[in-house]
Amino acid sequence: MKKFLINRLASRSWRLLLAGFALVTTANAQPAEKSIVAEPVAAFAAFNQWVSTLVVAPREVRAGTVEYVSWRAEPLAETAYQPLPVILGLPELPLWRSDRAQAPRHWSPSFNYQGLYLQQLVLNAPGTLHQLRPISTPLRSGERFKLRVTPTFDAVAQVEQVTGDAWYGQRQGQVYPQAGSSVRIKAGESVDLPLEPNGYFQMNRSAQERLLIAVRDPRAIGLTRSDQPAYRQDAGTGSSYLQLVAPGKFAAMEQLISQDR
Repeated sequence: MKKFLINRLASRSWRLLLAGFALVTTANAQPAEKSIVAEPVAAFAAFNQWVSTLVVAPREVRAGTVEYVSWRAEPLAETAYQPLPVILGLPELPLWRSDRAQAPRHWSPSFNYQGLYLQQLVLNAPGTLHQLRPISTPLRSGERFKLRVTPTFDAVAQVEQVTGDAWYGQRQGQVYPQAGSSVRIKAGESVDLPLEPNGYFQMNRSAQERLLIAVRDPRAIGLTRSDQPAYRQDAGTGSSYLQLVAPGKFAAMEQLISQDR
């Protein structure tokens, strides 16, 4: 009887030992907890993919008389104009994004680049169709146009007038909207300036009279404005801009609109 009890206890201990070993083995076999890491990708490739997901077709042309927005700026003291730098080329650093914030549909405010898609919406002579053009295609005298703005960030936009040559420009003041106001644009939204359905700018000035489209994050004021250049790439129907934005800084980009000589 004593020998039977000893054998039974030994058998039970052995089963407990095997069970414990199985638990340890199962625990060790479980995969380690995954972590989210930043993924570098080509900046313009990601931005152009983001643009392709948006509805950027021209709006329907409404019948009616074209209303021209005057280039006459509010009377202000002329100030020297120093353009924000725009580089025709590719940025050196990649776009850093996490797998929780994918660029194709939503461009995250945490990305190290913020962007702008800019198009010239040119009305044909009969006033029935729009043509989409990049900034690299100069406007001809007499052409009527809007500026289509699509930022990756919540932005404010305004159009100003600049006179003089490329080296000694003078900022004349705000043309659209009226001085002291701006057009608010949500991230990923396409807005045509002027906003009025039949409102257009007309390129009927000398080569030394240009429009300046300025788009910035409302928080980009003074030292909080990004001091990095904007990189530009032109395609068939529009121009893409990317600006490196450091933590604590906010995007601000400008582009001159000029007439073909």
